[in-house]
Amino acid sequence: MSLSTRPQWAQTQTDLTGKTVLVIGGAGGVGEGVVRAALDAGARAVAVGRRRERLDELAARIPHPQLVVDTIDALSVDLTARSAKLAERFGPFDGVIVSVASWGGQGRKPALELTDTEWNDLLASNLTAVFRLYRAFIPHLAGRGILLQLNGMSAEIPFPGAAGRALTAAAQKSLTRTIAAELGEGGPRVYEVILGMIRTRARRLAGTDDPGWIPASDVGWHVADLIAGTSPLAGNDLHYFVDVSAGPEGADSMRPLALPRPAGAAGAR
Repeated sequence: MSLSTRPQWAQTQTDLTGKTVLVIGGAGGVGEGVVRAALDAGARAVAVGRRRERLDELAARIPHPQLVVDTIDALSVDLTARSAKLAERFGPFDGVIVSVASWGGQGRKPALELTDTEWNDLLASNLTAVFRLYRAFIPHLAGRGILLQLNGMSAEIPFPGAAGRALTAAAQKSLTRTIAAELGEGGPRVYEVILGMIRTRARRLAGTDDPGWIPASDVGWHVADLIAGTSPLAGNDLHYFVDVSAGPEGADSMRPLALPRPAGAAGAR
């Protein structure tokens, strides 16, 4: 039974049979969409995150023999050892997808009212966490596998009241593109994907949904096309997916007006 709907722009020849996709943050709204599309494309999906109960709920919603769930903490001292164990069991990975973000526990707050503790927590849970995940998992990618970060519009535009999340999103984008340039054409492929408003299960249950938003599984099909190498954007490291009808676009084809500011949220999160 299909777990997702393949969008019209997706590549019909994409086939991930025999490939393994690690989705960090796989129990989150966007992460679940990636998991569903990867499974539909034939891959084994390894969904990891910090909270075991959310992962178990994901496994209950998607009782698929190719789905594996496990816990991992990007800020734990044993991250390198945990990544090596996951790679020993399931690797090398054809795709490592990073879909993690934290808005912190301080709520909406002007930038200059953040305490040192709140500031440091936001930096750690967003920028430091992503850096440590990259350092831990890039060595376990297949030769032409992909590392891909899913980011939100907070990487592109001001978000008053959410300065800590916005600046770390922009820094994540810079970090990802810098690693893409450093690895060049000889190493794993590295992508940064900026998302607009996404339709997720959590938003639907909360009564916050809009048919004009992008289904989370559409994001997953873009990821699947990139892993398979069938996407026309495979040669670009920076993509924008902000329009459900247009589908993903490369940075060189984007117009400023195509980057609308979402109301009260930051795209993928």
